[in-house]
Amino acid sequence: MSDLTFNEKRKLEQCFGMKSGFVLDFSDRTFREFVLDATGRDIFDEKYRYASGSKANRLRAFWQKEDNATVGKLVEELLNYSEDTGPVGEVCRLIVTRLKGGTPAAVVQTESQNTQQAAMAQQHSQALRELKDEFLHLAGDSDRNAAGLALEKLLNRLFALFGLRPRQPFRVTGEQIDGSFEMDSEIYLLESKWEKDPLPEAPLLVFREKILSKSTFTRGVLVALSGVSTQARDAITRGKAPCFFIMDGYDLLKILSEEMSLSEFLRMRMRLLAEEGCVSIPFSELAG
Repeated sequence: MSDLTFNEKRKLEQCFGMKSGFVLDFSDRTFREFVLDATGRDIFDEKYRYASGSKANRLRAFWQKEDNATVGKLVEELLNYSEDTGPVGEVCRLIVTRLKGGTPAAVVQTESQNTQQAAMAQQHSQALRELKDEFLHLAGDSDRNAAGLALEKLLNRLFALFGLRPRQPFRVTGEQIDGSFEMDSEIYLLESKWEKDPLPEAPLLVFREKILSKSTFTRGVLVALSGVSTQARDAITRGKAPCFFIMDGYDLLKILSEEMSLSEFLRMRMRLLAEEGCVSIPFSELAG
């Protein structure tokens, strides 16, 4: 009998579409001919009858009763037939290598994990590319109000992509909060402004009061796509300790371009705020 592990069987079943009792697109006749040609075994022999006797169950019985080399041969031929070149197919080919004596089970499991991680990283990068394309499209939108509302949704998806549990716009005692997120068990208020020119002092003071009215430990991030004026930056740090920092359009574009992860950016900025009271800093200095 083969020594396929539970996880290996699950991967093979996923690859061959066995959930509903079928195996790929085989009929009973073509499946019998295929297995006979690949291994010399009759898959419809009574010894392979298991449970309902479906093609999927017969293949499961084949895995149980035949040795590693025979199972590896059949699985390899099924993979060649399916032409699966995706992440699951790659894992299944590693299983074939192990069955044929080329790789220990532990190595196959490690390779499987690596392949899954690579697939997740690829999906993450693809999602960032889509958000970047959307952001660049919004930058050219003549309807700035619509672009600003779309930006809120884009930021929500971005923060969710990094597991920061964003909350969409909400109201507290009559005031509008653009959103919030959670990082390292701390809650941050989030405000976004997409004006033509750098923000003056007034919007920064309003955001600061929103934060200070919540709790002594509440912090915030002001996404000001066009940045803030020098006067506004100086004013917000005068007299009171700053409780938020600025993220501008260049910062956002660099994050969407994967030059720095959002989580890393936020932690670095939060540390600068805590240690130096730094509200705004060029991305080049941060990355350097």
